[in-house]
Amino acid sequence: MNKLSKPSVVPRFGTTNIADMGADVDNLQIAATVYAFDVPLHPDRPYDCQKGDGIKGNGTRIIFHFDQTDGAGNSPKQIIKRYKDEAWLANNPDHPLAVCKRAFDEHAKLKQMLKTGRCQQHNGPATRVTNTRMAAVLIALGHPLLGWQQNQVVTTWCFPEAAATDAVLYSRDDLYTYLPDSAIAYAKGAILGHERMITLSKQATTARIQHRGKTAYIGKDMKPHEIDTLDKLLHQR
Repeated sequence: MNKLSKPSVVPRFGTTNIADMGADVDNLQIAATVYAFDVPLHPDRPYDCQKGDGIKGNGTRIIFHFDQTDGAGNSPKQIIKRYKDEAWLANNPDHPLAVCKRAFDEHAKLKQMLKTGRCQQHNGPATRVTNTRMAAVLIALGHPLLGWQQNQVVTTWCFPEAAATDAVLYSRDDLYTYLPDSAIAYAKGAILGHERMITLSKQATTARIQHRGKTAYIGKDMKPHEIDTLDKLLHQR
């Protein structure tokens, strides 16, 4: 497995005990966030794909398997626990994990705006961005959305001019090495990792199994080169 492109940093959740070394996650947003916090996927079994009539949504579930082999690294179970803890998130609004969670929430709101066409027009001075994921991260960092400008080709999100610095940082290809411990680096890693995990979930291969008159689909055994391909895909943030 290749090393993460974003170097490991001092753990934010204490040292990892044996019980917290591994975790299985079927929520893609949480999985992307755990991965953004430098928790590696299990080298022998990074994910499984399951399909069946009893699975909600489109009948497909991708389960990512994390394995933190470094006792001084971030614990996947502790990250998941805090991601789901609304009280902890509210009491730690500047923590990178809270910023990641807000970025996903804001991205959902922006997509709803695009769907309904409900957002005020803004024609004044602004920091303008056309990347909706970047816009979600800027809002999560505390920059208020002033409105948008739209045409048939593109939607431009407008922010106060003070957001320009973070917009430039987000656009840097070397953000993960330039500011590896910053909230914007974690949020960008999580929201872009989520995009790639969605792509992976749509491309995952499955095998058909029949049992007691029912049909189910599970992930095929992955070969070493396929694991390496997955690793490279998720590291391309």
